[in-house]
Amino acid sequence: MDNRERILIVDDEEAIRSALSTFLGRLGYSVSMADSGSSALTVLLQREPDLVLLDVVLDESDPNAMSGLEILRHIRARDRFVPVIMLTSYPEWQVESLGQGAIAFVTKPWDNNALASQIRATLNAVQHIRQESERDKRDHVSQLMIPPDIEIDLEFFRVSRSGEQIDLTPIEFALLVFLARHPNRHWTREQLLDHVWDYSWVGYPRTVDRHIAALRRKLKLERNELIETVHGVGYKLVI
Repeated sequence: MDNRERILIVDDEEAIRSALSTFLGRLGYSVSMADSGSSALTVLLQREPDLVLLDVVLDESDPNAMSGLEILRHIRARDRFVPVIMLTSYPEWQVESLGQGAIAFVTKPWDNNALASQIRATLNAVQHIRQESERDKRDHVSQLMIPPDIEIDLEFFRVSRSGEQIDLTPIEFALLVFLARHPNRHWTREQLLDHVWDYSWVGYPRTVDRHIAALRRKLKLERNELIETVHGVGYKLVI
């Protein structure tokens, strides 16, 4: 049985798929490839990967072709979380990609060492989140409340406010849970990276800021409501 971590590469350029496949194969990953949205979804159904490298722009010559963001939404809708790192030549897609659930964003052309570190760090982060979830189950902790109206369901990875379910990515969920477990104390960005992501983030030192901004937007928080910015330091959850 092949126990190697599986990576799916989705890109419409054969040269890029080939180069990435060779490079990642040498690193010990099991690699599969797709050149379109339909073929990517077929691979996902056959054997779910541990991580997806996904090009934002696919086959611009075909107006009916699925875009990378459409594929990302399909992946996010699956029952089991699969981390996605977006690849593109267009930096302007960064915010959109991260806002729709991508873990990270890599601009072409990329540095192989940085990409390898990003992949390893992402896989480690997701594994850390899953381990925390298993610990909650063992401790029979299934719920956290943040007064007055935010409820965190630790068993089914759901968050609601005033009864309305909030769609969070797993990293956003883990960040909110960590802050809720340690209220009224400030955390530096580096501490949050260590505790939530369980590694030093590669390439995006402000990734904590992006995730805090996403939490505030999705939870419909006013400025410094609940999650407070500690200027020059980091953040804290105030209750």
